[in-house]
Amino acid sequence: MRRPREDPQISRNKGGATMMGHSGGRKRMLAWGVALALLTSWAAAHAAVPSVGPAQWTFAVIEETTSVEPGTAAAANATVLVLRHLFEPLVAYEGSPFMLTPRLARSWTVKDNRLWEFKLRQGVKHHDGTPVTAEDVKYSFDIYRQDGSPRKANTAGITNVEAVDPQTVRITTDGPRPGLMANLSLLLIFPKKAREKMGADEFGKKPVGNGAYKFVEFVRGQRLVQEANPDYYRGRVQPSRLVLRPITDPATRVAELKTGGVQVIQDPSLAQLKELQNDPNTELKLLKGGRLIIHPFNTTEPPFDDVRVRRAANYAVDRASILQRVLENYGELLHGPFTSAWPGYDPNLKPYPYNPARAKQLLAEAGYSSGIEATLSITSGAFLKDRDIAEVIASQLGEVGIKVRLVPTERATLQTTWLAGDFKGITSVAWGTAADPDAMLGWTLYNRKGHKPDEKLNGLIDKSRKTVDPEQRIKVLKELGHYVHDQAYWLFMHAQDEIYAKRKDVPWEPVPEGQSFANVKYYTVTPR
Repeated sequence: MRRPREDPQISRNKGGATMMGHSGGRKRMLAWGVALALLTSWAAAHAAVPSVGPAQWTFAVIEETTSVEPGTAAAANATVLVLRHLFEPLVAYEGSPFMLTPRLARSWTVKDNRLWEFKLRQGVKHHDGTPVTAEDVKYSFDIYRQDGSPRKANTAGITNVEAVDPQTVRITTDGPRPGLMANLSLLLIFPKKAREKMGADEFGKKPVGNGAYKFVEFVRGQRLVQEANPDYYRGRVQPSRLVLRPITDPATRVAELKTGGVQVIQDPSLAQLKELQNDPNTELKLLKGGRLIIHPFNTTEPPFDDVRVRRAANYAVDRASILQRVLENYGELLHGPFTSAWPGYDPNLKPYPYNPARAKQLLAEAGYSSGIEATLSITSGAFLKDRDIAEVIASQLGEVGIKVRLVPTERATLQTTWLAGDFKGITSVAWGTAADPDAMLGWTLYNRKGHKPDEKLNGLIDKSRKTVDPEQRIKVLKELGHYVHDQAYWLFMHAQDEIYAKRKDVPWEPVPEGQSFANVKYYTVTPR
């Protein structure tokens, strides 16, 4: 079965920014993970991009990676983005709408809904010249499956990984796992021999990858430099040199772009979007509803162990007004844990209405008529208007008696404390809109630390993981979304648009890569 690559849906909004759409089939997203598992070959072609523009592209990113060692690196987005340029997965979802594409695996078959056999591409080499083999895949997966691994959640349901021969990998699961492909797209493969010889620490200083780019240097706080892999199996990559510069201040990112100090920037400030649209040398690129902004409660301790308090907090916030007035409609309200691009989204599930009187009533019923105090850990400058939005949230919560203290924290630290479950009150994390919700549900809700045990919640997630029929799975995911909403496990807000700005002489589009809108390729590929 051969499928041509689908071009992303591209349109223009009223402000002139290019937008990548996400319409075209939540049902198909669910079906691909199983139906395409029968794929025997697929041409992962890309539209040819002429070799124009500067040889070096410098991207101004909002934060830098915590590590370049894939086996132990945190799952923070800045780290994932870098690693995906250096290392390859077996498969990946790409484009908008998402298309499941072969990567290191050229084909795969499924037997009895639990035996997944992958055939590797012939001739693909690591950056040190050694071939990519099934032993590398098994070794990488064994590392990810270890207790304490930041990627252990993405191996849920995998009971065994076997290198059948140098080009064949067999993965055994505990039953039907329709979300397996989405999880595999997040598991990058690294060379067993090189990592064992060097050790994880040294490998993290001089990583040997197999991806589109080779590691050159990492000067923390200044730059991460990569050079194009001339032997990349998918084709010729552009630019020949890729530099990532961490610039936390949005205004500084814009200034660098306008003067040519960088070629592409993440998340320009909303206040400067019109300026960039009117500049003859720059243009905007948007991914609509690209990233969930998640505010989980610590439900293991008072006061948020009480569902009435969590609901009160949700009734206290005027999220529609915040989206319109603060975020200037560069986003979309959450309907439970999902927005419209997600499988499981239900338009009939309405966001919590703004109802301060109901919030006060619920607090009184919970025994907190005199109010409560809590902390809200937030990012500042990592996402669109994040600090401004947090201040409005704090003000509105305070009006009903929930006095929150804002704690600005580095995003990587927020991720670490959230995963460890030792955050207090409410925290802030994010998740890119994805082809399949399994990874997100596993990371945010399934048997999470900082989350009190909930057998019904875990049971619904388990059911979604074992329901193969796409339409039936959507029904399960909708039921799950209603339950998470009813239990008010998050302070539900919005998914923000992912906004980039670039120099017009750079032939680049923000094409989602992996299985999430949060990860895009910072390069183009021209098939040989």
